Amino acid sequence: MTTICRTKHKAPIMGSLAWGERKGAFSEGRLTRAEKFTVIGNMVRMSLLQALDLASDRLGLMNAYGADLDGLLPMQTRLVSDSQALASEKLGTDVLEHSWRTYYWAMCLAGYKKLDVDREILFSAAMLHDLGLAKDRPVHPGTCCFTVHGAKRSKDLLVSQGHDPAKARKIGEAIGLHLNGYVSRRLHGAEAHLLSRGAMCDVFGMGRARIAGSTRREVQNRHLKGDLMNGLEIWPGHHLQGTRGDFLIRVGGKHHTATIPKDKLLVAPRT
Repeated sequence: MTTICRTKHKAPIMGSLAWGERKGAFSEGRLTRAEKFTVIGNMVRMSLLQALDLASDRLGLMNAYGADLDGLLPMQTRLVSDSQALASEKLGTDVLEHSWRTYYWAMCLAGYKKLDVDREILFSAAMLHDLGLAKDRPVHPGTCCFTVHGAKRSKDLLVSQGHDPAKARKIGEAIGLHLNGYVSRRLHGAEAHLLSRGAMCDVFGMGRARIAGSTRREVQNRHLKGDLMNGLEIWPGHHLQGTRGDFLIRVGGKHHTATIPKDKLLVAPRT
């Protein structure tokens, strides 16, 4: 008698490179109903952590982390210099400055928790995490989740420049995951976790109480915030319906959105 064993394949993790390759109704980074609940749960988790931080800070219990910014930089490897060059070439000023701040916030939050981190990987991921909003992007956010596209493009560009495919994939995975709202360090590694935390810190201020005021001011003076909401294209109706970008804008409401410029209304295709 022959027994046939069937292996049940796990669904790809939301935000991963494999997840971005799904076909059908949930292609191009569209969320399932369960994934939408996961995003909401992640945002609630981050809000609770923020409330605890603020309460601890008011009570004088927060041991905020401070550091010299130059001491937080990675070694100047070819991956670091190429990632910086790509970001400088392809990103608008406000998004580029956001990328730098994301790196510094991530490193400070790593210092606060005393986490070991691969600075080279984290720096590259931070510099390129919004490549889906690049000036020369071949795919519009109205046709594909910009983070899905940016993750794949980052990986492919780094590989095309001769970088280690395993490192390029790790960077791409971190970028793809960062828009989930919360990324588990245990499941996905310190770099992916910190990239998400750094981006959340810069956009929503979550975790800033963990960073010393003097360090925050130095980061902000060195990398000015500018018009971040428009830089990140946080515009209602601009992103592909059902993707994380679109969903977070809808959940966040008008408080976290800018007004879509009239010239952009003509180049926001919907599917």
